[in-house]
Amino acid sequence: MADDSYDYLVLGSTPLAGLLAGLLAVEHKRRVCLVGEPFSPFRLQRSIDVSIAPVTRPETLLLLKRAAAETSKLVASWGKGLISRVDPLLVAETPESIAALGHFRHLAIGLGYAVEPVADRAIAEGLLLRVRDAQLLGHGRLEPALESWLSKHEVRHLDRADTELTLRKDGTARIVHSGRSVEAAQVILAGDDAVLEHLPEEARDRSLEAVPGAAMLLDAAKPLPAPYVSFLDRGVVLVQDGKVSVSALLTGDPATARARLGSAASRGDALRLAGETVVNNLRTSDGAPLLGPARGHKAMVIAALGPAAAFFAPALARYIAGTAPADEAEWFAARGPTRGNQRLLAADYLPADDLAVPA
Repeated sequence: MADDSYDYLVLGSTPLAGLLAGLLAVEHKRRVCLVGEPFSPFRLQRSIDVSIAPVTRPETLLLLKRAAAETSKLVASWGKGLISRVDPLLVAETPESIAALGHFRHLAIGLGYAVEPVADRAIAEGLLLRVRDAQLLGHGRLEPALESWLSKHEVRHLDRADTELTLRKDGTARIVHSGRSVEAAQVILAGDDAVLEHLPEEARDRSLEAVPGAAMLLDAAKPLPAPYVSFLDRGVVLVQDGKVSVSALLTGDPATARARLGSAASRGDALRLAGETVVNNLRTSDGAPLLGPARGHKAMVIAALGPAAAFFAPALARYIAGTAPADEAEWFAARGPTRGNQRLLAADYLPADDLAVPA
């Protein structure tokens, strides 16, 4: 390999992309170039990264628990306040979601998580679970520390706006920046944002579907019932990081987004919208993430990992570098591109298409 070439070109603008790029360089001694949108303290929070997710496959929860512990230890080593302990609140309101969340509860307790039901008169017919001692990445504080870590380990981080990319079907790429051209042996589309930006629809697996969404910043009069609240059937995730302001991520029909947000966040109190931007995501038809080569293309696709995406980074890095233990390699292989009925054994919880707008 030429001295000015890279083993991997990682595309993406979320913590997942940065963590994956850094781990491939630090733990697996690869030459890595990361291309994405640079962090700005003025940009709305486009991902909310928490170390737990309402999954129904025991092998997924086991892998997440193990990888999340590695990720948390790594991030905490960079400094204080970059990752915080939270007790997420998960809310299910339809029979299907209530059943899935109940199954998740039994799995989580069996794997050593502390999970407890919560009573809320405003959601009399639903199921609310509080998960103790999860980890939440600190938006606005994490990104500069992540950038310093990448720089320290010679991971080149280029601004997407100033970089010309040529992605080839054999999975390689040409990178042109500041008039200089270099090659990368393997392209990794690290996250929904990268797949949506760089991979044409015809090259996406047939199980993948684009889902409209939005990121919002709210001024709230009162604290939320928990620092992290996920309304599974409303497509609303809310985070309040010790302040009055609330960051919200919404998925689903934009026409009902404001109504779903209001029903989830206000609880009768006045809310003021301080900012809003479009944030689209991907999901699979079977609820499991997609990890593998693109359709008719050898670029590596990492998509639909959900709110815990960043915490899978250590396991992803091992898999990509070819050092994953047998159980991890088997987990990733089962969640590869659609081939016959292969993914049936990996199918997981998937919220309904018609997200609820409670009265």
